[in-house]
Order: sequence, then C-alpha cells, then structure tokens
Amino acid sequence: MKKFFYILSIIFISACSASLIKVNVKLPQILHPVFGNTSNRNFYYPVILSDSLKFLWRANTYGGFSNSSVVIYDSLLFICELAGRVYSFNSNSGKQLGVIKTKGAVFSTPLITNFRVYYPLVKKEKKHTELIVYDFYSGKEIYIIDIEDRITNQIMYDNDAIYLVSEDGTVYKFSLEMKLLWKTETNFNVRCVPALFDDFIFIGNEVGEIIKIDKAYGRIIDRKKISSRFLSGITAEKDKLFIGDDEGNLFSINSDNLNINFKVNVNNRILMNPAVDEQNIFIGNLKGELFSINKTNGKIYWSKNYKGSFNSTPIVSSNKLIIPDAFKAYWILNKDDGRVIKKLELDNRAKLSPVLVDNKLFIGYDDGVLEAYEFY
Repeated sequence: MKKFFYILSIIFISACSASLIKVNVKLPQILHPVFGNTSNRNFYYPVILSDSLKFLWRANTYGGFSNSSVVIYDSLLFICELAGRVYSFNSNSGKQLGVIKTKGAVFSTPLITNFRVYYPLVKKEKKHTELIVYDFYSGKEIYIIDIEDRITNQIMYDNDAIYLVSEDGTVYKFSLEMKLLWKTETNFNVRCVPALFDDFIFIGNEVGEIIKIDKAYGRIIDRKKISSRFLSGITAEKDKLFIGDDEGNLFSINSDNLNINFKVNVNNRILMNPAVDEQNIFIGNLKGELFSINKTNGKIYWSKNYKGSFNSTPIVSSNKLIIPDAFKAYWILNKDDGRVIKKLELDNRAKLSPVLVDNKLFIGYDDGVLEAYEFY
C-alpha cells in the first residue's frame, strides 16, 4: 500500500530548497500552462507564420532537459530541468527572474495556474516523488506532498484538479489544494504521455494497452490491447485518439470504444506525440523520417527523410511545421509538402518541444540552453 504524507501548512519553511522566485504579476493575457498547451495535448497553433525569423535571446540553466517544454504565464517563462531546479525567465528579454533549487530531478513540464507552479520532484535513487506547489506571487512553497512512486510523466489538469501517472501505472487525482481525491492502479508500467479529454483520461502502457479512465471517480471504463508497446504520447480530439508505437505504427483510435479506426506504418520507432491540425497528423520517427497523414482516412499525404532523429514532439501552425531533431537542429518546414524553410543548427541535441506564443518561438537543447526567436 502506497503512503501519502501531507504538509498542510500554508507557509512551508523549506529544508530542502532555496525558494527564490517572487514576481508581481496580474492575471495573464497570454497563457501556455502545460505540456501540449492543453491536457488533450494540442500542438496546433492556428496562426500564419512568415518566413522571416530573428534571434531574440539565449539563456542557460544548470542541468539538462528531458523531452518536455517551457510554459508561459504572460511575460513569465518557466522551465524545469534534470538537476531539480525550476527557473523563471522574462520571455521577452531572457532575463532570469529567479530559480527554485531542490534536490532531485524534474522530468516533467511544470503546470502553471492561479499564480502557482506545480511540479513533481523525483528523489534520486528512491521510488519517491515530492509533488511541490509553489506560489510565485508570494514567493513561497505552500504544499509538498510525498508520494511513494516515481512521477516522471507529463501532468494533466482541469479547473478543479490535477492528474498524475506514475511509472508503475498508478493514476492519481489531487485537488488544486492537494487533497488526494482518488488513485487507481492499472498494473502495468507507463512511459507514454497521457491525455485528458472531456470526462476521461487516456493512457498507453508498456504492454500495448490503451486504458480509458473516468476522471470523476477513477474507474477504469475500458482497456484494450492495441499493440506491443507504447512509449510515445496520446493526442486526443473529439472522438479520436492518435498514438504511435514501438514498431512504427501510427494508430487512430475511437475514443468511445477504443476500436482502431486505421493504422499506418512509418518504418521506425515513434517516441513523440502526434501533432494534429484541422486535416492532418504529423509524425516523425527515430530514423529522421517525417510524415503528413490524413487524420480521417490514414492516407499518407507526403513523407521525407531529413537524415536526423525525431523523438521530441513538433508543433504545427496554419502554414508551417517546427520539429526538434536530436541531430542538433530544429527544422522549420512548409507543412503542405515538407519543404525546408529554415534549419536552426545547434551546438547540441534538441530536447524541448517548441512553444509558440505571440509569434515568439521558444526552444531548448542540451546542456540546458534556452533560445527565443521571433517571426516577423
């Protein structure tokens, strides 16, 4: 039986961290709060981007990044890194505003909501995570929840709660004030990014199942064996789920009954979330091949090999596709045919899924380097 230890004091005097982010902000006009912007993992930005791009700034963190992303709260940018720190930068200038130093590692993108940062800190060499809630308006940690589990996956949330999935497949629902509302064991390991859409959580696991869970009470509604193994991520919309597997198959799955709508093989392992716009799915594999696939019938519209390796999720706009390449680049492509518009060459491996806010592009690569650009 897993145990939970709740620290309920509103002001926490930290013995394990230096809490140094305190900023005066108003309710945000611009918000990109979680990995994929929303909990159903929406990597589509319905804006037209020009071909002109200018460099804005570069900043460094102490540790490296996982395949996560930054989050944006108006002019504040937050990023977690593998050395256990959470940084805040001014998104316009790149000036560092503060850093929270904790002992452990943060694999997930933080959640930003209601002037708070939520992030799971995984303790080194232990099956133990501290779920930390930090109020950046007052500059204080307000909750630390000890969980006897490893939380390395991406957070989901709605207006009332946050949802976590552990490496061993346990799903947790906490209120925003950190009351445990339910937990559900799914019995198999999970390293696939989950999605929350409407009233249901969707999970892909290491034995190739898709599991559907009622978010209100944590009941498993359905589970089906679909493939051999999922290590990628689920992108959900309306009545469909899109997910890639370890054998290079992209699936469209009916979210009501978990039946397969179609399956397309893209030749090699898929580790990213599919990026989906109004008509097509964009998916890359570890061989550096990229595919545009009709999301209704599974027809391949175009495919190209960029002689790289794609394991981080791209973003798609009304006219462009931007994808990280582990071979030290970000590609900016014409989404209609895959034509190269620009290649941003890096000093190290691309890690972060790009984020686009107000025509500003935010990227990140090893070793802990953030860069910002602007389309103009």
